[in-house]
Amino acid sequence: MATRMRAIRKPERAPGLVVEEIPVPEIQPGEVLVRVEAASLCGTDLHIQQWDAWAQQRVSPPLTLGHEFAGTVVAVGRDVRHAHEGDYVSAESHVTCGMCFHCRTGQAHMCEQTRILGVDRPGAFAE
Repeated sequence: MATRMRAIRKPERAPGLVVEEIPVPEIQPGEVLVRVEAASLCGTDLHIQQWDAWAQQRVSPPLTLGHEFAGTVVAVGRDVRHAHEGDYVSAESHVTCGMCFHCRTGQAHMCEQTRILGVDRPGAFAE
């Protein structure tokens, strides 16, 4: 497996994006690594690229963008039970705790620990 990959990134607190070479992430026990095969832009990505007032208040560069994607699982963490290498997947871009009242009662969209791919943590505009 490659050790570096290209990614579309917001390198600093200013308008614009760049394509950079970055390390392939090391997966954590409950994570999967996906080879991105399709991705799409959304308004959130444009806000970040333009560095408008919303982005200035919400995003902390440097950051890899992208939260709408699909691809093939190439590695799974040791605690992953429902995804396997070779699975073709898309992702729910809101990563929640899974333990709070809201998560346990089907209201994960209200989880106070929500972190969004490409906004709060590295996203999918990468290989």
